[in-house]
Amino acid sequence: MSVVTPKTLRQQLLQAAVLDKIIREGISVDTEPVRRNLETTRRQVGRSPLMDRYLDRWEKTLRDNDIDGIRVIVESDDDTSREMRNLSPLSVLLSDDERHRVIVEFGTKLEATSQG
Repeated sequence: MSVVTPKTLRQQLLQAAVLDKIIREGISVDTEPVRRNLETTRRQVGRSPLMDRYLDRWEKTLRDNDIDGIRVIVESDDDTSREMRNLSPLSVLLSDDERHRVIVEFGTKLEATSQG
């Protein structure tokens, strides 16, 4: 298992919160705000075959409403899953309050790891 950086931890917590909301509320991931967020990400990241492949995978995951695929991305600890979490367009599904709770949880876990 690799070293968990603060960025990795934050993304894991954020994407886990999104996945929980998707499952709990039964919401579709193929929504206009999520698609717009994916297109914004596509414009902002450097063009490379690898990044294009990750973004294309997100596009297919959204189109297929592939909750199991999202679960694999959220729960796996490999380079591909970490990059996929970094590129995730799903954070727009969280409200400001939900994002705030993730930030508080992140701060608590980050503090615990720095003391441990």
